Amino acid sequence: MDYNNPVIAKKGTDHGDPAVLKFKGVYYLYHTGPRKVPVYRSFNLVDWEEAGVALWASDDRNHWAQIDLWAPEVLCSNGIFYMYVTGATRSGDGTADDENRRIGVAKSASPTGPFILADEPLTREWSIDAHPFQDDDGTFYMYYNVRNDLTRGPGGIIGTGNVVDRMKDLETLDGKPAMVVRPEHAWEGNKEGTFFWNEGPFVLKHLGRYYQMYSAGYFGDDSYGMYYATSDEPMGEQGMKDTSWKKWQGGKAILKSNEFCEGPGHHVVTKGPDGVNDYYIYHGYSPDEGVQERRVRVGLFEWQDDHIWLEPPSDNRLPFPATPSVDARFMSSLKDINRLLSEKKTDDFYFETTATFLDKCAKMGVSLSDNIRWTIYSEGHRLVAAVENPSQTQCSDLPQHVDFTFPQRISLLKKGGRYTFSINGLEVLTVETGEKYKGEKVLMEYDEGQVRAEGTILTTL
Repeated sequence: MDYNNPVIAKKGTDHGDPAVLKFKGVYYLYHTGPRKVPVYRSFNLVDWEEAGVALWASDDRNHWAQIDLWAPEVLCSNGIFYMYVTGATRSGDGTADDENRRIGVAKSASPTGPFILADEPLTREWSIDAHPFQDDDGTFYMYYNVRNDLTRGPGGIIGTGNVVDRMKDLETLDGKPAMVVRPEHAWEGNKEGTFFWNEGPFVLKHLGRYYQMYSAGYFGDDSYGMYYATSDEPMGEQGMKDTSWKKWQGGKAILKSNEFCEGPGHHVVTKGPDGVNDYYIYHGYSPDEGVQERRVRVGLFEWQDDHIWLEPPSDNRLPFPATPSVDARFMSSLKDINRLLSEKKTDDFYFETTATFLDKCAKMGVSLSDNIRWTIYSEGHRLVAAVENPSQTQCSDLPQHVDFTFPQRISLLKKGGRYTFSINGLEVLTVETGEKYKGEKVLMEYDEGQVRAEGTILTTL
């Protein structure tokens, strides 16, 4: 199967600043709106259906988010969905007061909402484009965009830049941001040279380094494009004067406008349905439409050693994102899931499921033929790996913030004799067996009636 971009293009709607959440094998997409944040649902990143309104702006004349709900991004932690979104107050004529834009959080028990806005914003200065990032040690950081005297562009012209702050918890910032990137070049502004932008941050970690992807140029025309900067640490120690982050090749674009898409940018990166391949979801104008409405597009994201490569916009038919070798995402019976898994033998693989313990004393595991067995003990908050012989074990404490009475994504990656077990993307335990077992069967072990598994996949590598 193949498809054409854009994947969401509703006439009369501007689909700016798209962000995607993957939960239990299903994708949810959110984008900017004047008074509401819509939500879409997909199983493959290409075919999207409208799923309602996730968030409405406040009607309270004293609230921080009365209009212009920009750049929503959602994460889930222990059954609560947190949406980080920009809002503005209304001016006297009913339009947004551009001097009064703030980032805040809204919460929901469902990825489709309704999300409820917090009474107070997270930030106290002009700020937009929030992006939460969790480091390997579990610490959360908020990357976002500000506009002040320290983010001015060439010649001291007004501009915006990206900063980072530690999060005390998912609803509180430390309040001591540090600089990440700010405009330095003429091409990072509009064609008149009267305003400059570095905005739309998205952060990844690769080979021990931090990569902040960002957009620069004027978002309303073909000067807009995508860039990245790197650092050895997620947040520098010199505050707003920090220079830890270095722009790739001094600020060279990795994606620019072409005849098929103008102003590509403000994106997120997510795993495809197979849990292995990466894709970036971004917005851009379709030149053949001739309207100022951004459309949602999907492209391949690849690491080329230590460099980021993005599939450029085109009018070609593109192959659908790869699917798992075993797709049990929409099966609920653990017996049926194991029956499907047992039909597949594999050497190297990626396995993923979202587990919920219905009893605090429950346990579940993943067994690989007779070679290795992984078991999660919820009561003791421990992960135990038994290699070849149950008396030979390795153990690890689970992250303290993880509560398995709520859905948690667990994954197991096997390459050669190396097995890596992760929870919600955080590596918990790696085992080196010294043996490259082949033809393994992956099966789940569980207490009957005490564990629920959803979004289960197995992809051979």
